[in-house]
Formats: sequence, structure tokens, C-alpha cells
Amino acid sequence: MPSFSLHFLTRVLVWLVVLVVVRVVVVVVSSFGDYVPPNFNSEFLHGREGYFFGLYAWAFYAHIVSGPLALLAGLLLLNPRLRRRWPVFHRWLGRAQVMGVVGVMAPSGLVMAWWAAAGPVATVSFITLSLATAGCLILGWRAAVSRRYALHQRWMERAFVLLCSAVTLRLMVGSALVVDADFLWWDPLWFDPILSWVSWLFPLGIYEAWWRLARLPRPAERPRETS
Repeated sequence: MPSFSLHFLTRVLVWLVVLVVVRVVVVVVSSFGDYVPPNFNSEFLHGREGYFFGLYAWAFYAHIVSGPLALLAGLLLLNPRLRRRWPVFHRWLGRAQVMGVVGVMAPSGLVMAWWAAAGPVATVSFITLSLATAGCLILGWRAAVSRRYALHQRWMERAFVLLCSAVTLRLMVGSALVVDADFLWWDPLWFDPILSWVSWLFPLGIYEAWWRLARLPRPAERPRETS
């Protein structure tokens, strides 16, 4: 693929991700009215009144606050212009991101995973996702401390892809609802658990493949023929 085409597609993809992430954050924040006080007739809290109050409630509220903040912070941290223009801001925001995700978002996700509505398969997926996200951020932070900035960027990009799993999950569920469920033979007993894994493994696989494609050596240009 010509370098110009790959660069253009990358920019389009980046802007598409930004728009979708911001859109989902706005939707999540606008739905806070269903959570304070908890409305158990709402989509996410339906059927959770039996175990909501207590540890789950603490984890839930911590997660819905830290999640949107982590997504917005990730967009700013991965912006190369902001990173070059305000490096001090980038460092402090990065530290806050690591503390927020590792200290709040990932632990709250681990707690909520035990009550995953899609069952034990989804529980394992969300536990793995929480640990992987925290691990990527920790490895990225260690790389930055040791001044291995290329490696730092790679780990932080992976972490952001994993953070976007909530965005991907919403898009996939919404797409499935738009398409005729009978045509898909959609059964929540298998569809939802599989989706819990696909929502983060599929985007991560795309990122890894795209990164390797971008690093392929450019084909040597043919020398011009002289008459």
C-alpha cells in the first residue's frame, strides 16, 4: 500500500475514533440520571436490584466516573501535537491516567465482572480485560521512566484500545439491535458472552496488524529512465 494512502487512511481512522469516543462519552454522561438514584428499569441496571447496594454500587459509581475520564484523557495523551507543545501537561496527565485506571477503573471493573449479566464466560473476559488494561499502562509508565519513548507509546496505544472496548461493545450491541435478530439467530445465551471477548480482542488485533503494516519497509522507487 502506498505510504500516502496508508497515511490518509490512518488520519481518517483516527478522526473516526475520536468522534465515536466523544459521542459515546456524551451518551454515557447523559444517562447518569438513570444511575443517581439508581433506576432499575433502565437498560444497564435492569435486574440488578438484588445485589446492587453494597460493594457493587461502590464499584459501579467509581467505574462510570473514571471510565469517561480515562477515554477523554487518552484522546489528549495520544495527540502528538499536544504532546509536543505541552510536554509537562502530557506528563502530569499521563500520571493521572495511570493512577486513575490502575487505582480506580481497573479494580472497579474487577468487582463488577463478578456480576456480569452475560455469565461466567463474560466474567473471565472482563477480568482479563481489566488486568490487561492496567498492565499495559504500568508497562507504558515504566518505559517512559526509562526514556524508551517508542515502547512507551506502543503500550499506551494498546491501553487506549483496551479502554475503548466499552465503546466497541456499545457499537456492536447497537448494530445487532438494528439488524433483524431472527436473521442472526441471535441468542443472548451465546451472543453476549462471545461479544464480551470480541469487543476488545478484535480491536486489539486490528491495532497490532495496522501497526505492523505501517512499519513495513517502503518499496524502493524505480530509477527514472534517461533517454
